[in-house]
Amino acid sequence: MDSFSNFAFLLPITMALFAVVFLVIGGLGHAAARAWGLAFLFGALCYLAPLLPIAIPLQALFANAAILVSFYYYGEALLRHFGAPRLTGLRLVFSLIAYGMIIVTVVGIDSLQLTLLSSDVAVALLLGVPLLMVIRRAHTAMDRVLVGVAGVVLLDIVVRLIVFNVLVGISQELSDFANSSYTFYMQVSVGVLSVAFALAGLGSVAFAQLDTYRHAAEQDPLTGLLNRRGFDSAVASLSMAQRVAGVVMACDVDNFKQVNDSFGHASGDLVLAGLADLLLSRLPSSALVARFGGEEFVVFLPDMPLASGAALGQSIRADFSARDWRAAGVHRQITMSLGVAAPAGTESSLHDALARADRALYAAKTAGRNQVMIDAGEAYVPGLRIVPAA
Repeated sequence: MDSFSNFAFLLPITMALFAVVFLVIGGLGHAAARAWGLAFLFGALCYLAPLLPIAIPLQALFANAAILVSFYYYGEALLRHFGAPRLTGLRLVFSLIAYGMIIVTVVGIDSLQLTLLSSDVAVALLLGVPLLMVIRRAHTAMDRVLVGVAGVVLLDIVVRLIVFNVLVGISQELSDFANSSYTFYMQVSVGVLSVAFALAGLGSVAFAQLDTYRHAAEQDPLTGLLNRRGFDSAVASLSMAQRVAGVVMACDVDNFKQVNDSFGHASGDLVLAGLADLLLSRLPSSALVARFGGEEFVVFLPDMPLASGAALGQSIRADFSARDWRAAGVHRQITMSLGVAAPAGTESSLHDALARADRALYAAKTAGRNQVMIDAGEAYVPGLRIVPAA
């Protein structure tokens, strides 16, 4: 019994320590971590109720309030982590109604069994509904582990409901709670599952944070496109067959330094962002679009013939040259040049085709800008020119 008392004493301390860890992470701006922290904090408070110098019914009300808040935030953590609708109002109203029922069972009916039944049903729903809402959003291995552990926690609550309300039964006296078999089972299962839940939550938070850092490291902050690192990473994820079947474009805003010098860098940034938006709107969803730096943009179009890629490049060039930039503070026409190349089967890297597209771009600049040049092996061929309608 002494070892069990020690275990029961360690449980709230363990949960409080997890709460501190999550709240520290949450203080760095991670909303899901804050929810995890509050869930474990109120879970720890629940187990402190027997130590309070108040009447047993008040201890029961305190403990049940803490456990409802705890499971409200467990559900909140799942919903925030997976970006699901949080249904805050509905979950708050349900929690208040559930607590009202618990007050009735404690103060009005004075029944331990009905109190535990009401509490278990409430926490099962507070966790189960969010779990059902996010289960199909678990795409990574860590997310599946988190959902799996949450499912085990929910199953534990359901088993507890069945065992102690249908098979075994429990005393009706609130004063018998501390020494009941229900309490022994709950503290053992919660002790094990709270550690598993915390580790799964920490893992999911860590992986989400790492993914955020990775995304930031691979994204151009001005345009939202891939940067060079992100482009290389995306290309590396393609099969060799995908890399040699497509078109590479190198794009460049003509005389961009003059735009910055004449109209300011803020206007220049708007031009670059406008070109990024144009590329995203005109290119297929399978395209890899990146800004390599300055006014240099790179595109890879999988499974597209060279002629089709050149025609698409001409269409984009014509749209860009026809755009009115006065809203960006630029009171002149801005044009762009493109070089287009197709990967060769003998090339070991897509960057070989990109180098040829870059040389074709240089040829377009040399030939007078505002045009598309196609890499044709030993020469560069102008693409069929498209002139926007007046």
